Amino acid sequence: MFKHDDHLGFKNTSVFLSVSFLCKPQLLGYDVTNITATKTGLFVYVTYFRWIRPKNHFFTVIITDELSIIDPLEQEAEIRIIGGDEAWAHSWPWQVSLTFSSMPACGGAIIGPLWVVSAAHCFKRYNKAAFWTVLAGKHDLDNREEPGQQMVGVAMIISHHGYNPKTKECDLALVKLQQPLVFNSLVRPIDVWNSPLTPNRKCTITGWGSTRENGPRVNRLQEVNVTILPTDVCNRLYLGRMKPTMFCAGKEGGGADACQGDSGGPLSCFTGSKYELAGLVSWGVGCGRARKPGVYTKVQQHTDWMFEDMCGQQQRSSSCQRAPGLAALLTSKSGELSVGNVSESCPFSWPWQVSLQSAGNHYCSGVLIHHRWVLTAKHCNVRAKEDVAVLGVHDLRFSSQSVPVEKVFDMKEDGSFPPKSDLSLLRLSVPARFSSSVSPLCVPDEDEVLDSSWSCVTTCWGSTKATGGPHTCLSLGTSCREKWPGLIGDSHICTHPAGSASCMGDQGAPLVCKKHGAYFLFGMVTWGSRQCDADKPAIFSRVADYHSWITELTEDV
Repeated sequence: MFKHDDHLGFKNTSVFLSVSFLCKPQLLGYDVTNITATKTGLFVYVTYFRWIRPKNHFFTVIITDELSIIDPLEQEAEIRIIGGDEAWAHSWPWQVSLTFSSMPACGGAIIGPLWVVSAAHCFKRYNKAAFWTVLAGKHDLDNREEPGQQMVGVAMIISHHGYNPKTKECDLALVKLQQPLVFNSLVRPIDVWNSPLTPNRKCTITGWGSTRENGPRVNRLQEVNVTILPTDVCNRLYLGRMKPTMFCAGKEGGGADACQGDSGGPLSCFTGSKYELAGLVSWGVGCGRARKPGVYTKVQQHTDWMFEDMCGQQQRSSSCQRAPGLAALLTSKSGELSVGNVSESCPFSWPWQVSLQSAGNHYCSGVLIHHRWVLTAKHCNVRAKEDVAVLGVHDLRFSSQSVPVEKVFDMKEDGSFPPKSDLSLLRLSVPARFSSSVSPLCVPDEDEVLDSSWSCVTTCWGSTKATGGPHTCLSLGTSCREKWPGLIGDSHICTHPAGSASCMGDQGAPLVCKKHGAYFLFGMVTWGSRQCDADKPAIFSRVADYHSWITELTEDV
């Protein structure tokens, strides 16, 4: 039993009550709008349209669990799209909905195949991963059969160790998924904004929250443009409550803001070529009020913490800390060259690596980019109906999943030699079973630039066990063209000679590059020196240039 003013002493608020008994559908002016049966009981969605408090009256229900206010901030700092419009369907592919016991609760942003970032206050009362689910590839939350949607359970919730519920500092949480998301045009990650977040920059917030203060949630994704405000203005409007980990955005006159249900959702800023994640919806006063802009967690302040935690949760044995070294070629006394700094990789640390085999013998490597698709080098000459893709394997003497190759799609040739592209897509006869040892690798967008901020590695089976490395130093285009005169085009990537098939002893080896804890497939080995020549860089096909071709084929299945 509880009094009205114990828990319900504020107007126009949405709550969830977990009850085992409900007296009648309307009680004292509190309109019950939805009752949902779950494994743990009934969840009752109640909207308070008016306040009725008879003297000494008590509102009594039999409680099977504590009162759960899904909007976790207090009235004076409500989690808070006001003044916006319905977004184009799937135009914000990193946006997710975090649902608690099947009910929408917060927003979030995809930052890796297994990772979503959201606000810590979303999990202040309920931080048990088993109750939470991530919905990706969504536009209409009411459409349970929406094409392309992905629903994944939550394996772990990691709230920032510095989160302060009172001051709202470090309002950030990492959500690890039970299985990796499959990236496509509807579901993609977003990079973290790393440049200074200057005042007056226009950015966009997105979410399924209320479109007016105290209004109901919406079913279709909303968007609104807001302006980053100067820190001194934010502090003046919020009486000094702003912290270095926060910024505010909106309009001083109000009318553009996040609202209830948008918490943890992304504030995305355009760099000139793509959007990056600058903030997460955190707190504010009301929704879209004059002189009360929304306050956001400054994500770039927490990148070290985020990616340290993400890397710490990688699927590898805690006793295995091997990392590939820098590429090097060693010369023996007899003058023979060999690759230095090659080491056996930690078992299953490259879960997208595929062994292409014929009659049980490995002959080429490939990369899993989708549960039905493998990308490899065209010169591997994979044969449909005859060859198999072996997944989740570290030691070639022991196999995991062996899936027949159903069909081979070769990139069309333009008659040039050497060819500009050397890629084949392999469609598997049955979908791969994702696990800690089998998961796909991301394909970068066409406009993604491979520069010194990326760390790259080649992986292959030079013997019987997967090797991780070496880290490849990227050659400058001019010096590479000098080494291979007339043969290098914009669709090629040059690396240290140690990355070539002749040096590493494997065909179809990928060039995998990492930034901010996420790996992307940037290249597939194409050609190099036949005899591991220290003066000849290894050449890879630039996978990003063929993003459209890859997407068109893989989305047809």
